[in-house]
Amino acid sequence: MPSEVLYEKRIEIPEDCQVEIDGKTVRVTGPRGTLERTFPEPQTRIRIEGNELVASTNISRKRTRALVGTIIAHVRNMFIGVRHGYTYEMKVVYSHFPITVEVQGREVIIKNFIGERGVRRARIIGDVDIKIHEDEVIISGIDIEHVSQTAANIQLACKIRDKDRRVFLDGIYVIRKRKGEHVKSVV
Repeated sequence: MPSEVLYEKRIEIPEDCQVEIDGKTVRVTGPRGTLERTFPEPQTRIRIEGNELVASTNISRKRTRALVGTIIAHVRNMFIGVRHGYTYEMKVVYSHFPITVEVQGREVIIKNFIGERGVRRARIIGDVDIKIHEDEVIISGIDIEHVSQTAANIQLACKIRDKDRRVFLDGIYVIRKRKGEHVKSVV
């Protein structure tokens, strides 16, 4: 294996986080919990130098350099998650039939959606916390992928088919994304 590093990116490890690297697996521990992720790309290397995590490659192709940037972005999201967490706020929108939303086990149950008799179900991914207040659904957790995929599952469960979406606006939509104290409005 050539030892010459052609491209590398670094990210500083926050004081309140501990990072362990076992081969291609990175484990980040912080005040809110622990996240672990494996980066199986054989062209990249991950190591710790001082208080920095370094991702590097010895191949100069554009795609391989992009993988290095992707690793750093994922680790950055892990740092934010274990320190501050992620929160997605969703709004329940209906015009005539009031939608009922509840959590049962590992599923979100949506009843009376556009007057349907059956229920719609959305799967909860990973270790996320869901709170339901009247017409708001708040999803929070430390793993951005689990929080965002759970929100996407809820939104997709309310997708209207065979009707004009400009007229039938009922559904459950993401209105705000938060990471730590930073707020990003979607609407």
